[in-house]
Amino acid sequence: MFRISQLARTAASRGTRSYSGLFSNEAYEASKETARTSVETWRKISLFIAVPSVVIFSYVATKEELDHIHHLEHDPPKFVAYPYLRIRKRKLPYGDGDHTPFSNPLVNPDPED
Repeated sequence: MFRISQLARTAASRGTRSYSGLFSNEAYEASKETARTSVETWRKISLFIAVPSVVIFSYVATKEELDHIHHLEHDPPKFVAYPYLRIRKRKLPYGDGDHTPFSNPLVNPDPED
């Protein structure tokens, strides 16, 4: 508590606040110029590095996903009748009562009846 009151008295005795008012015009203009160059640097990094990287990786990911879908269409997964699968005490309240809303016939095979 004593430290806070001592700081308050010291600030009051100076008569000026020691915030950004200590900047001279030259220092203020220099800081504006530094900020301007920083903004320009990050703008160039965003345009010439980040955007092309996103485009390239999006292309690669899309190509891989399409290859995976093509593979699943030609070689679908086989249904394995594990005893803990498809336990239904009553029908599900949506759709045909046997499939969840997230069921995908391409990757979730149905049993061969």
